[in-house]
Amino acid sequence: MASYTPLELPYFAPAPAPLPTYHEIVAHASSKTPSQRRRARDVLQIGEQFIVKYGKHIDFMEGENMLIVRHYTSIPVPILYAMYQHEPSGDKVIIMEYVAGEVLSNCYGKLDSEQRAFIAAQLRQHLSELRTKIPSPGFYGLPGGRPYLAHTWTFKRPAGPFASADEFLSAYFAAQFSGANLPTRRAIEGLKSEFLVLSAEHSASVFTHGDLQAQNIILRSDGLISIIDWESASFCPEYFEFFIYGTLDMVAAGLEKEKGDVTRYTEMVRLAFKAWDTYCRAKQ
Repeated sequence: MASYTPLELPYFAPAPAPLPTYHEIVAHASSKTPSQRRRARDVLQIGEQFIVKYGKHIDFMEGENMLIVRHYTSIPVPILYAMYQHEPSGDKVIIMEYVAGEVLSNCYGKLDSEQRAFIAAQLRQHLSELRTKIPSPGFYGLPGGRPYLAHTWTFKRPAGPFASADEFLSAYFAAQFSGANLPTRRAIEGLKSEFLVLSAEHSASVFTHGDLQAQNIILRSDGLISIIDWESASFCPEYFEFFIYGTLDMVAAGLEKEKGDVTRYTEMVRLAFKAWDTYCRAKQ
């Protein structure tokens, strides 16, 4: 993975049916009402086989990450069928497998404890594969030594790659809390210092989905899950997967608190949320 070479475009793979052309994709998007459309980025289901993402703000890293996960692990991620940039429009296009099922965020509240525990067991297995089967390059960033993408819940602008978890955390705190006043910054720095002590033995660089929340998980009719939306995946400290709100509780469902291997992150997540709460209260 340290010598990973970014995927060459255009990319095409065998598909179960003829792929929709760019003009068919645009026509399908145009049939949506204005309230259903997103500027510079659209996500469309076309037929029973394909999900298409296209637009100026699509990032091809999602397709690369899906190929990496499928190559190294048995995690059931959607199959990537095509990835290219259309000229002269400049639109980027990703065509992938449509996974039938229900978005977990729409049904998780209706599931019983046994169903939640079954989902959690699958998530723990998938996380274990990401962490142990995809070789880590040692740095913190995108495959190929590229900077992290800009996302509101991470660095807000491209950042890194970083040589250490401490550099990662300092950049993350700076990105999230740069607008704090002096007393708030001091309080947050104190929480960060506590966090660094707790995370010292749990900060290895591991492949991380980066946005593992219920809305990015498909629950199939057989009870199995499929994780989607791999755009944010990258090499991060092992604790970072659980910074996404609610992820730790979802992954730990059904575990006895003192026996679960993911519960070691509980205090770190609590400190991170406390930093956000401190920042938000000061902004009110």
